[in-house]
Amino acid sequence: MKIKQALAGIAAAAAFGAAAIASDFGAAPADYEAQAIDYFDQRLTEPRSARYEFAGEPYQVFADVSGYEGLPCWAVDVRVKARMPNGRMGGYVPYTVLFLDGEPIALEADTMRMVRA
Repeated sequence: MKIKQALAGIAAAAAFGAAAIASDFGAAPADYEAQAIDYFDQRLTEPRSARYEFAGEPYQVFADVSGYEGLPCWAVDVRVKARMPNGRMGGYVPYTVLFLDGEPIALEADTMRMVRA
């Protein structure tokens, strides 16, 4: 049984590596604005008061995320204005949200490196 698990793991790693080498970005996330807002809502203390400004359409990048190097992702630039711990509204802060297979997976700050394709 352990040999089958090892072979399955090797096959999965090879498939992932082949996808990264082929630079298969997949389709751009269609509802990227709603998904990015949901992604931030899970991380903010008071998400209902947050304001968002999107700066353009999704673009392709290669990112180093969670041990994966050169991961082909889509990125979206967004500025977020949220309530601070003292209750006052802060200023807009720029972020880049990374999408893989149509789902938000990380912020640029979570990556070790990000290169525009």
